[in-house]
Parts: sequence; structure tokens; C-alpha cells
Amino acid sequence: MRTAYPRLWRPDRIGRTVAWGLLCTLIACSLGCGTDEAGPPTEPGRAIATVGDVRFSLPTMHQVVVEHRTADGWGDPRVVFEDRSRECGTVHALAAGPTVAATVGCDDHFAVDQMPTRSVALISTDGRTWTHRDLDGETPGTIGLSPRGGHAVWAQGDDLLTWEAGSFRTEPGPQGSAQVVTVDDAGTILGAGVGISQGRCAVEIRASEAKLTQAVVPVARSGQLQCHDIGLWLATPSEIQGDVSGQPGTEFVVRRTGAGGWILTARPPITAPGLAVYPENPDRAVWNQVTSNTGGDLVAVGSPDRRHVTAQRYDRSRQEWTPSLVVHEARTATCRRRLDDSGLLQGASFRLRLICDGRPIVLRSDDGATWTKQSPS
Repeated sequence: MRTAYPRLWRPDRIGRTVAWGLLCTLIACSLGCGTDEAGPPTEPGRAIATVGDVRFSLPTMHQVVVEHRTADGWGDPRVVFEDRSRECGTVHALAAGPTVAATVGCDDHFAVDQMPTRSVALISTDGRTWTHRDLDGETPGTIGLSPRGGHAVWAQGDDLLTWEAGSFRTEPGPQGSAQVVTVDDAGTILGAGVGISQGRCAVEIRASEAKLTQAVVPVARSGQLQCHDIGLWLATPSEIQGDVSGQPGTEFVVRRTGAGGWILTARPPITAPGLAVYPENPDRAVWNQVTSNTGGDLVAVGSPDRRHVTAQRYDRSRQEWTPSLVVHEARTATCRRRLDDSGLLQGASFRLRLICDGRPIVLRSDDGATWTKQSPS
């Protein structure tokens, strides 16, 4: 594979850059090698990833630009990777203290619906000096970083790329089916997947080196969630998040403990206390639908008897549902969903369209706490 280097170099770094390139050739690595300070000032693009005090943009499909947070906002945009022979379209990043690690999704011709095959790993321990390596084969963007920032790992092709103390090397992939690959402060590679343990959906975390299960974290009874459809991702070096195919109310959080274990810190809202369950028969009730708006408010709206329309809000701090509040009462038990409506619609505000007493109505709310009735437009 061709070795790719950033295009913009500082003159006082030329000797060091050449030496580093020769070292890569001598060890016959198939990964692009490059270590340099960020390039000269440039114009950033629209921010597509922000972690810690660093944010990334792609002003063109051939450049990765980093900006730094200052007291006056974001500034000092610099090119940290450039290659005109490939197109880049995504950035996934994590931060632990001053260390920032990222995966830049690239390909000969980048397409959002295809797994990139010429991606790049980027890492910096100070936000100024960046090291990059080409990733081998298909790369889903999965990246792991230890809580103290001393180790990093990237998923690539059939194996892993790891980083420690300024050095890269390849490692075997994790044992079993791992959706998340990360690393602890001792440098142990960890793989996290989903299984069923004692009748419960559980996040299973295994240490690759010992091939032992490090932790099994129950999430919910298997009847409450579709275990096999749960997706996981690493939100921070110490936090794994998951949900069922992106469905509102199924999201949960598993975190590292100070002792190196893992615990469930936020359960799926649909399994939390207080959520009303209405009959599934549409001749008797309107199903209690759980959904969220763009502000992160989570509500459940339905009718237990087709006459009283109720709403509940999820209290994330207490991890429980508020009592059902009647937000509309029809004259008779006739409320039903409109045939052309898929249910509770959300955006910046909630909107529920119903037919009650033979007339269409629209219930709206900004946050799920206060609802108004409107005539359909």
C-alpha cells in the first residue's frame, strides 16, 4: 500500500519527517506513517466531531482540520492530515485528558453507505503534535482509548491497531462477537458484546489476552428488550452506551468503576418504574408510545380507554416516569390514531394526531409537560 503523508510541513521538521519515513520503510509496515505538528493556519469547515478542547472539520474531502477551544471560542484552525489521493467523510474521536484519538473515514471515493477501506488513525497527546497511521482494510470507525489516555486501539480489517507511549503496533482481534473494542490503563484490550445471562440482556466485557469474561452487566429482562438487536458504542473512554436499533426509550449506559469493573448507571427508560401499560387491542385503547424530541425530552402518550389521552415524562435524574396526566378528554370512548399517521411525531416539539368524537385533533407540546389542542392544518 502507498505510504501517505500530510502535504503541509514546517521547514524545521523536514529532517525529522524524512527520518521517520525511512524508519517506516525499514520495518516494512503496510501502514502510512507520519508525525508532525499541525500545519499552518487555514479556514475550517463545519465541525463534525468535538471532544474535550478539540474539534474536527473537513473543509474539503482531502483535509482534516483541528480547532482548539479558547476563552473567546474556537480558534487556531490547523491542517492535521491531508491526502489528495483519497476522500474522507467522517471523523470519530475520543478524548482522555489532553490525549485525543480519532478515526478519519476515508476511501478512494468516499460513500456514506459503504464501509471505508482507506481510513486513517490520528492521535495527539497535546492537541498540537499529531501522529497518523493508515488503517488496513474495512474500518467501521470503532476506536478505544484508556481512561488516562496512555493507550488507544482502532478496529481495522481482521485485526487491531494499538498505540502506547508514541508507538503503534498490530494486535489480534478480540475473541467472540465484540461490538466495542477498547483498552484499559494497563494496556489490556477489551471487547464488549451483548448476550443473554440468566434470562436478562447483558453487556459482556472480555479481556482478549486472557480470553476471560471480565464483567457481565445485566441491562433488562430479555422480554423487555430485543437483545439481539441491541447496538453498542463507546461514548467516552469510560462509558459504553447502547440501544435497540435507535428506538427511543431503549437507550442505556454502562460505565467503568474506579476499581476497574463495569456497572449499569442508566437503565432503559421503557424498563423503568411508572410507565403505564395499555391494552394492545386498538378497539379498547391507544397504545402508549414512547418517543423523544430533539431536546432530549422523553414522553409516553396514549389512551387506556380511548377517551382519556394521557402523557408521561421520563425523569432521567431519578430514572422513573412521572404519573400519567390527562391531556385531552373526549366526550365518548372514540379516540383513535389517524390511519395516515405513524404515531407520535417528534422534532423540536411533540405532535400527536388523533380522531376523537369523529373529529381530527392535534395535541402539541414543546417538552411533554404542557400540551395544547389544535385543529389540524
